[in-house]
Amino acid sequence: MLLKLENISKVYQSDGPPATILANLNINVDAGQFVCFVGPSGCGKSTTLRLINGLLPPTTGKVYFKDKPLSGINLQCALVFQNFALLPWLTVTQNVLLALEARGMQLPAAKKRAAYYIDKVGLDGFEAAYPRELSGGMKQRVGIARALSVEPELLLMDEPFSALDPLTSINLREELLDIWADPNLAVSTVIMVTHNIEEAVELADRVVLIGGRPGRIIADIEIALARPRHKNSEEFSRYVDSIFSLMAEI
Repeated sequence: MLLKLENISKVYQSDGPPATILANLNINVDAGQFVCFVGPSGCGKSTTLRLINGLLPPTTGKVYFKDKPLSGINLQCALVFQNFALLPWLTVTQNVLLALEARGMQLPAAKKRAAYYIDKVGLDGFEAAYPRELSGGMKQRVGIARALSVEPELLLMDEPFSALDPLTSINLREELLDIWADPNLAVSTVIMVTHNIEEAVELADRVVLIGGRPGRIIADIEIALARPRHKNSEEFSRYVDSIFSLMAEI
């Protein structure tokens, strides 16, 4: 087992009464799986990603990575954000280099690795471009290249395609599956947050439905469909309808 969340709760304390975001959350993820978290806004999906990455500590419970309790940032994870999170005054290469420099990699080796992953995401020739010169899809490719460059075992993605046009989103989903399946890349496991049920069924081995306030696991559904998956198939539609029905009951 690669990842285990055991009896997780997360409570935010501010000037007012405490806000419980997650309660008694239990999730196991095996190496090599592609898992999607779905659920209504405010149910704690993005918070769960940040707990897995170590950006937030749980209030109660434990996060285990490779059977060891997580303490601090999980350096075997990388996170791709919804809003690209690029620094506008840096080029494509410089934005990717940020992650490598933060981990202490020497510049010559970091440049070589950055160039490799920029090419992997289809941005060869745009190394010197600035974010303002890129489309939304290209900006997200930079974010993916930056995450891949640290060669994580676990790739976390927080609604990575929600700000993109439909055609770009379709293309990037296909490329993401190629990256996940590539034996030459370190990342073998993906956990992604999405509001798009069809997207989750298209991509995931498992769809974990989180609902309620505080957030809790409503269902953990194995998607037993061969890839590539066809949205117009009866089996695909059954999975989508079933998850929509469960969400409607939350």
